[in-house]
Amino acid sequence: MNRKPLTSSNFAIAQAQVVLFTPDEEISAAKLLKGLVVRWVDLFDADPLLLPAPDGAPRALPRLILRSKTGDWRCQVSSERLDVFWQRTGEAVPFPGLSKALSLLQEYRTFLGARVARLAAVLTRFAPAELPGLVLARHFCTQRWSTAPLNRPENFELHAHKRFMLGGRFMVNSWVRNKTATASSGSAGERSIVLVEQDLNTLAEDIASRDFSQDEIGAFFQAAESEFDTILGLYYPSGEPS
Repeated sequence: MNRKPLTSSNFAIAQAQVVLFTPDEEISAAKLLKGLVVRWVDLFDADPLLLPAPDGAPRALPRLILRSKTGDWRCQVSSERLDVFWQRTGEAVPFPGLSKALSLLQEYRTFLGARVARLAAVLTRFAPAELPGLVLARHFCTQRWSTAPLNRPENFELHAHKRFMLGGRFMVNSWVRNKTATASSGSAGERSIVLVEQDLNTLAEDIASRDFSQDEIGAFFQAAESEFDTILGLYYPSGEPS
């Protein structure tokens, strides 16, 4: 097994997700299709999926799902929230950054005139590892633990949560989840990986009073994209002794 420590440069981005929360909105899928989705057809070029809304259905239930034919972009629209996803569909596909998804969020807010009460960004990264449980145990635990109870773990997870001021403007929850996983590797089948999920979101308890402006939405996601790299570097620094 390769004993070199994991560093941030070992990780590639597998998926990105950005979210707007619109607690006062009651969307009309027909209105969105006619007035907004027609502007997005170059990106979401697969047939849209309209979902029924039974009486009493949760507001978070998606009413409209948009997808790209290549499978790398997806958008889910409900009355409560808008989710935009990017997913890596091949080894050579580069991460486009959050700017494209951000422009969709801002167009959506402008079209509806909705109050945006909460924001979230999630980035999922992976690094191939022959024995990911052991790699993580040795990375995060001292020798006292890695030579006895954690000497050969099949799986390993470490989750950490804290709050801080993002970009000097936004009080956020920050979750970092480090865990073992497997990923499809085409004709080579499944491969073992270390998976890191980073989640930055504004506070749920502020939903009743917050109304994020277009400028604030842009500033949040720009700050989040930079902070994701900073946080990953803290967990997996370069130059760590082996």
